[in-house]
Formats: sequence, C-alpha cells, structure tokens
Amino acid sequence: MRLLLTVPLSVAFLLTGCALPVDRGSSPEAGIDGVACEGRAPDAVPGLMPSDNPALLRQARLASGKGGTCTAKVYAVQEPVVLYRVFDSTVPYSRLGGWWSLVPPSGTQESYRSAFAICPAWSRLDRVVSCEVQPGTQVVVGTTQSVSCGDGLEFPKTAEIQVFVPNNGEKGIFHVGACKPPAVWP
Repeated sequence: MRLLLTVPLSVAFLLTGCALPVDRGSSPEAGIDGVACEGRAPDAVPGLMPSDNPALLRQARLASGKGGTCTAKVYAVQEPVVLYRVFDSTVPYSRLGGWWSLVPPSGTQESYRSAFAICPAWSRLDRVVSCEVQPGTQVVVGTTQSVSCGDGLEFPKTAEIQVFVPNNGEKGIFHVGACKPPAVWP
C-alpha cells in the first residue's frame, strides 16, 4: 500500500529554497574525468537561453582537483542578468574576473571559500561587486569542481552554482557593465 503525502504548493516553495533563481535538475552528473559531481548544472536560468560553445565549456569545466565547474552548460544572455563577484582588492584587474555567482555572497569568507572552492592564494575575498552581464554574451553555468590548492589544502566538489564569464581583466576584455561600486565584504 502506498501513502500519498500532499504538501501545499506554498509550503513546498518555502522548503525548496525560494531565493535560488535556477532549476538545479534532478540527479548528479559526472565531470569530464568521469567522477561524480555534487548536484547538476541547472536546466534553466532566468534571462539565459541554452546555447552551444564547446570551446567556452572547455575553459570552465575542469577535472577533479583543478577548480572551475564540474558539470556545466553554456547559455547565451538574452537580457541583462545581475551577477555577483567576490574578489581581491589588492589585485585591481581581478574585480571583473571570470568567476561569478547568481546570488549575493553570504556567510563568512571561509564558508564562501569552501562553498566555491577558492584557494587562498587566488584571492583574499575582501570585496564584492555586482554587475550586469551583457545580452549576447555566452556564459557557462555549473556546479563547483573540487580543487587542490598545492599547499595541502583541498576543497571538495559542491552543488553551489558558479557562472563563468569570459572576462580577462589583464587584457581588458569585459562582458559585464552597469556595475555597482565595490563594497567591503563580508
């Protein structure tokens, strides 16, 4: 005998994290090295349309221990989408780097670093900026890959969603604009 449990839609909405703007799909996928990822790349993201760009996907989707995304998809920006980036204020070109989030950062520097697998040598994580990614830009959206920082510190894969924007601050290549002034974080 099966028991059917019904939950009002409003309660289900609250229990599933109503602040998250993406559909995370239903089951884990494997990374490029065949090792299971935590979570899966979203099937839909507001303001973004599925697209195809294998070269861009290869830039963002890396093997276990290398950082980047584990499982990911390419999207084309259809309308301006606000993204958030925590960066190192001592490295000026890092303000508009490649790795962003769909949601504002929260928690401590340590919890953020762990959730998004960011080695301390890569960033002090002391400032946050929000910008709009420009329509027509292709981005990669996916789960966080594990990373070995080289000093014995390692961060595991997580289901946290990252957005790779092909910015290159050192070369002056930017696909974001309408940025708010950076703020001290946390």
